[in-house]
Amino acid sequence: MITEHAICTIPEGHSLWRHFAIKVQRKGSTDEWVLIHCGYYLVPNGEWSPDARAALRFDEKLALEVAEHWAPRVESNGRTAYEAMEAGLL
Repeated sequence: MITEHAICTIPEGHSLWRHFAIKVQRKGSTDEWVLIHCGYYLVPNGEWSPDARAALRFDEKLALEVAEHWAPRVESNGRTAYEAMEAGLL
């Protein structure tokens, strides 16, 4: 049984991959999935929160679609992966 996927805009082998990856993770034995970025959960107001109880819950297909939408927008040290690449940091 698959319990986690990872979505990222940079290749998996890159040393900074984990800083830009979104985990799509199954919660419990139900078909509820949450999005996690660097230990923070996507919550209803569109922010990332450390509170797992407040996390939005999706079915697997929708969770993957939402993660694909968010992947280019997540930031590490105040920059998206694209901005970090443009600055020569990737």
